Amino acid sequence: MTKASVSAEAGQGNLPAFDGTGNRIVLALLGLMLAFAGAGIGSALLLRPAPAQGAYSSARIMAAPAVYAALPTLTVTLNDGRRLQELRLRAVLEFDPSTPLETVTPHLPRIADAIERRLLEVDPAELRGAEGQVYVKDAVRYVANKTMRPLKLRQVLIQDMLLR
Repeated sequence: MTKASVSAEAGQGNLPAFDGTGNRIVLALLGLMLAFAGAGIGSALLLRPAPAQGAYSSARIMAAPAVYAALPTLTVTLNDGRRLQELRLRAVLEFDPSTPLETVTPHLPRIADAIERRLLEVDPAELRGAEGQVYVKDAVRYVANKTMRPLKLRQVLIQDMLLR
C-alpha cells in the first residue's frame, strides 16, 4: 500500500456523515437577518420624524400684519443752558392687528403734543447715543398708553432722530 491510499482510508473514517444540518443553519441565519431587516424598515416607516418647523405651509402659519400709525414729524428746540439744539423726530406706533386704524388716528395729534412737552424738559445730553433712543421710545410708549387707555401699544419704532 502506498502512503496516499493509507491516508485516504484513514481520512474516510474521521469525516462525519453529511446529512444537511449545515444548510439548515445557514438558512436559519438568513431568515433571522431578513426578519431583523424587515423589523428595522417597518419601525423606520412607523416612527419617522415629523417634518421640520419650516416645512408647514405658509398660508396656515402666516399671521395678520400689524397696524402702523405714523406720528407727525416732531421738531423740538432744546436748551442746555449754553446753547439751543434742535431735535427732529419721526416715529411710528405699532398696534395689534385687531386694532382698527380709525380708532388710533384721532389720538395721534394729542400724543405728538404730549411728547413735545415732555421732550422740552429733557437735557440734550441725555438724548445722545443709544440711551437717547431708549429714552424717547419709553417716553412715547408712556404717553401713548396713557392717552389711548383701552388700546395697547405693541412697539415704538423710530424712523429718524436727529439732534443738532
